[in-house]
Amino acid sequence: MTYPVLLHLEDRRIVVVGGGQVATRKTADALDAGAHVTIISPTLTQTLKALVDGGAVDWQAEPYTPVKLRELKPFLVFAATDSQAVNAQVIADAQTLGALAGAVDDSAQSDLTSMAAVRRGRITVAVATDGASPALAAHLRRKMETVVGDEYCVLADWLAELRPLVQQQVRSADGRRALWQVILDSAVLDYLRQGDQVSARKLINRLLAEAGVEAASQ
Repeated sequence: MTYPVLLHLEDRRIVVVGGGQVATRKTADALDAGAHVTIISPTLTQTLKALVDGGAVDWQAEPYTPVKLRELKPFLVFAATDSQAVNAQVIADAQTLGALAGAVDDSAQSDLTSMAAVRRGRITVAVATDGASPALAAHLRRKMETVVGDEYCVLADWLAELRPLVQQQVRSADGRRALWQVILDSAVLDYLRQGDQVSARKLINRLLAEAGVEAASQ
């Protein structure tokens, strides 16, 4: 069984072993999360070479050896080579050091598997199939992309802004949950899909006022 989590990677050391297309995707995702990335691989894709040339990532242009992880002391390691034996060795070495480790070939020894994710600002919606079918996970991600639009980004930012105010003025946890549900069930998202943020915000402020919450008008 697995347990879904989001990892905070900002300013943490991530090592990607491999220089192909999968390593390129892993590196891009780690950089987006604010990680410091080191790639270990004799060769790189053109995209990775550009990142190295631009100073975005560090590159050790050599085949993998266990001593490299000991020197780098990573928080997270991705084994992204085309060799199952090398990937297994990387996973074992990383775990010996206490680092989290994941392999692109879905090794049973991996600590984690990546999920097919849709990101919209603060919102992340992800799906996994427990290794049964990466193609199905990608299909479901495409479905989610059509459902979760940019209007949810705006609403998430507003709710994050309002949350401390609601927590302060609505003492009951049940009352807070009910208020958030009323907002979500209202026409707020419809207004945002139409690009009418003014009407959306006015509606939220009215719903807050009806719940006894004093909010500054926008």
